Amino acid sequence: MSTTLYIRAGEPTAGRRLIDELLGQGFEPGQLHAYGKQLPGGLPVEGTHWRNAFMAFLPGAVVGAVALPFLWPVLFKTPGTVEVLLLAGIGAVIAGGWSLLHERRKASPMNAQRQAMRRGELMVAAAVDEDRRGDVEQRIRQEHPEMDLLGSDPAGQGRSG
Repeated sequence: MSTTLYIRAGEPTAGRRLIDELLGQGFEPGQLHAYGKQLPGGLPVEGTHWRNAFMAFLPGAVVGAVALPFLWPVLFKTPGTVEVLLLAGIGAVIAGGWSLLHERRKASPMNAQRQAMRRGELMVAAAVDEDRRGDVEQRIRQEHPEMDLLGSDPAGQGRSG
């Protein structure tokens, strides 16, 4: 049985070093995951870009603002200039809101660390076998005092010592 340990690295490059060290200690790439606003290049593990609310809203808003005015004539009638602007606004709000909700649900385990990721910190999630957990935690504490070992809860409620 395994548990996921969450580690917050103040600098993405330090998080990258930790990932490389864990891989060198026998972790498989599938056991590690990185989350952050700016992921280090060439990560050998899966990474998820965390986006703030505006950046999560923006792609959907752009698509909605462009798509709805173009779809309207297909479904109904050709809109006038004011109607096109109104449709673009409505499309932006609807699609942008959907995009934001989708992004927040997708990144839900890390939402507790959104302030840290907004500052550019990197979160590392490591699936650790229960029998190795103590050794891994001790090694991280000793070799990486600059990192915050959050334990089994990304909010830091599961800290162990």
